[in-house]
Amino acid sequence: MKTLELRSLCALMLCAGVFSSGGSWAQSATGKAKPGNRPEMAAVTVNGVAIPENAINAELSNLQSQGVPATPELREKVIGDLVVREVMVDEANKLKLDATPVFKQQLGELRQRLLMDSLFADYMVKNPITDADEKAEYLRQKKALGGADTTPQYQLSQIVVKTQEQADDLLARIKKGESFESLASNSIDAQSREHGGLIGWVFPNDILPSIAAVIPNVSKGSTAAAPIQSGAGWHIVKVDDVRPFKIPSFDESHQQLKQALINQRRQKLIESLLQKADIKRP
Repeated sequence: MKTLELRSLCALMLCAGVFSSGGSWAQSATGKAKPGNRPEMAAVTVNGVAIPENAINAELSNLQSQGVPATPELREKVIGDLVVREVMVDEANKLKLDATPVFKQQLGELRQRLLMDSLFADYMVKNPITDADEKAEYLRQKKALGGADTTPQYQLSQIVVKTQEQADDLLARIKKGESFESLASNSIDAQSREHGGLIGWVFPNDILPSIAAVIPNVSKGSTAAAPIQSGAGWHIVKVDDVRPFKIPSFDESHQQLKQALINQRRQKLIESLLQKADIKRP
């Protein structure tokens, strides 16, 4: 090659950034490629497989969206992670692990989960959550709590047994001075039994209507005068504490309202699909 041609080639390579100072690994993570029709250049190759700039930038963008600052060190870490991923995938392919029954089963399950997520994402695009939806949900939840700016919140304990006779006997023992917490060992409700009968802080609309109707008439630290029947059995209920709860404003509730609406839309989609499905059981 003639000297003039060699110099011209070097000049072109410099203009293209091939010999940029610091090398491509140390380039700024925020740098943008100039527009053009050039094919995507690989930042690094692993066993002949190219890891292109767009793959690196995609990983960087994901990390930056999570609040990780863009630095040359972050770029190096991302490239290192992609290299490790590639060498592991390459080795797994050499061992033909993708042909094993376990891999095929897991791949099928992963595909199903991705399809489910994609279906719901598509549904949300077609049924977006609006400000009006959030305001309506806020009013619905506030109404369920009584409609005021504050609502009572109760800390409850309970003992649940199968028969009214058992409940009457335990309630009589509590009235004679036996510890509610110790007698909670007789409860068929495993979750509260493990904590001496304690349920925790609840709103009236969080609990069974039959219990919610009684507790406003029970003074703090007292047990309901009679057992309360439900589909689960007979409940002996104690009001450990009462406090006023200030209902958050609409602006303060934005994220919770949005999540509630997302959950409702997911359930609505599932129910509509179940209604249309041809489901047969032996």
